[in-house]
Amino acid sequence: MSKHITLTDAPTGSRCMICGIEETLSVKQRLAELGFTNGALVDKLYTGSKGSPIAFRVSGAVIAVRSDDAKKIIAEI
Repeated sequence: MSKHITLTDAPTGSRCMICGIEETLSVKQRLAELGFTNGALVDKLYTGSKGSPIAFRVSGAVIAVRSDDAKKIIAEI
């Protein structure tokens, strides 16, 4: 059974599928350019000691995202 969460709430080491982004058009576009698009598979690799940044593997690349932005990305786990 799948469940919808934000990427911030995904456990480290988990794989998620992006379902949507709740943010303004400019942030959506920037995240999409990094590979965070609907249907993309994302692995959560690491969270910084203060909760930010968070490292993800998406489209074969490791991308660090601020936790404030990761909170806006809805994923299915």
